[in-house]
Amino acid sequence: GEPVEDVDSTPDNDEAGEDDIDIDKIKVNYFDLALRKFITGVNNESISNRVPVFSIVDGEYTYTHPKAPIEVANGDVVIYTLRVYNEGFIAGYAEEVKDDVPEGLEFIPNNSINEEYRWVMYDADGNVTEDVSQAETIRTDYLSKEQEAATGRDNLIAAFDPETMTQPDYKDLQIAFRVTEPNTSDRILINTAEISEDRDEEGEEIEDIDSTPDNHQEEEDDIDIEKEKVTY
Repeated sequence: GEPVEDVDSTPDNDEAGEDDIDIDKIKVNYFDLALRKFITGVNNESISNRVPVFSIVDGEYTYTHPKAPIEVANGDVVIYTLRVYNEGFIAGYAEEVKDDVPEGLEFIPNNSINEEYRWVMYDADGNVTEDVSQAETIRTDYLSKEQEAATGRDNLIAAFDPETMTQPDYKDLQIAFRVTEPNTSDRILINTAEISEDRDEEGEEIEDIDSTPDNHQEEEDDIDIEKEKVTY
């Protein structure tokens, strides 16, 4: 029990080169899906200049893409792409994605894009409806784990490794809306999309580190908007 000198170390001096000290490391894994929305077509014309460009600025993940209102006319069919990125270290699914139906835009149930991506209309009370005039939101399970099993399509969004990947993995959805806003209007139409349910790789519920699904909080990264303005 007497004090004694260690031949190659001094206790409690925090010198990393001595052998009475050692470290171990842990990495905190978290789940984090993000959504970006952008117009990719009007009628038969493709639009490519609104696609998000990913970058890391001061440790923050950012997506740069134009958000100025695109000019459309009454009767135009606008095609939107909803891109779900996985910014986290855990793979997962965008189990359900929703999009609102603002005044001035009309969902087109029999459009081939809308049928392909399994969009379902819901009224103001949250009930499924077949009446376009009653549709307040639309929702899809196209990217879910269940649809992966049913179709064989790879819906899993891989975890992000910034040391080996130039951008997060992502999956896309598309929607078609018809413009019903009168050409004499000077309103800017704002259309919002959001991840409404997410799951981990096993299909279990999981908490997103910086977003709560289906809460319509614009400051979170699982929600995004796109804008149009009619011209004449």
